[in-house]
Amino acid sequence: MTRMRFLIVCAAIMMFAASCVHEFQFQQGDVDKDVVVVEGYITNELQRHTIKITRLNSYNDTIVNNVSGAFVAVTSGTSTYFYHEREDGVYESDESFVGVAGSVYFLHVEIDSGKVVLSAESTMLPVTPPDKVTFAPTTDNNLVISHIAESFVSENPAKYVLQLSWADPQTNRPKNAVIYYYSLTTVDISQLFAPKVSETAFPPGTQIVERKYSIDRAYENYLRSLLAETRWSGGYFDEAHGNLHTNINILTTNNPNLKTAGYFSANTVYIDTLVAR
Repeated sequence: MTRMRFLIVCAAIMMFAASCVHEFQFQQGDVDKDVVVVEGYITNELQRHTIKITRLNSYNDTIVNNVSGAFVAVTSGTSTYFYHEREDGVYESDESFVGVAGSVYFLHVEIDSGKVVLSAESTMLPVTPPDKVTFAPTTDNNLVISHIAESFVSENPAKYVLQLSWADPQTNRPKNAVIYYYSLTTVDISQLFAPKVSETAFPPGTQIVERKYSIDRAYENYLRSLLAETRWSGGYFDEAHGNLHTNINILTTNNPNLKTAGYFSANTVYIDTLVAR
C-alpha cells in the first residue's frame, strides 16, 4: 500500500468511527431537456466507428429522444471521415478506418439544420500490454476473476472490458457476461469504500476476450465522475453529486440554454484472448 493510500485509509477510518447514518429522502428533480448528449469513440481497430446523439428526457418517460438528421464528421490531420445515420440517433462512419496512436481527432456535429454546431477533440495515446488475468475457485467448482489490473497506477490509466462466453453446464445454452474495470491515477475515499458488487462466477473453460483501452487524463476525469455517480455511489463516503465531465463543446447555437453531456474519445486498444483455468 502506498503512503498516500495508507494516509487516506487511516483518515477514512477515523471519519467512519465518528460518523453516523441518516435516512435520505429522495427528491425527484427536473431533467434539463436542453441538454444534447454525444457519445462515441474511435480506436485503432479497422472498423466503422459510431457516434450516438440524444437529448435528455424526463425521469418518468422511458422513450429516448434520438437526434436524427445530424451532420457528423471526424477529422485528423488531412483525413476526414464522414458519418451517415445508420439508425435513429446512431451515426456510422461511411468507411472503415484505423485510429493512429499519437494523433489528435476532432469531432464536428451539426444538428437542427446547422443551427447548433458542436465539437470535441481527443488525443489517442499508446496502450501498454495488460497484466495477467488470474482466477480463484468458488465453493461450487466455478471460478471468479481475482485480478485484472491494479486499481491505482502512477501513469498510463486504462479501461478494461472483458467479454466472457460459456455454455451452461445444465442446459448447454450459451451464456455471456461483460466485466468493466478501471486503473486510475486518483485515490478516492468513495472508491475505497464503495458498495460491494456481486462477483461473476463462470465454469472453467470459459472463453474470455480482454480489451485494454488507453485513456488520456481528460477522459480519466470523465470516467472518475461517472464512477462517482454510479459504481462508487451509495457507500459511507459519497462525494457531492454533480454533472459529469464532458469534452463536447458548443460552437454555435440558437438556444441560449443549451448544454452538452457525454464524451468523445480516441483510444488505442490491446486485445487478448484467454481461457479461464
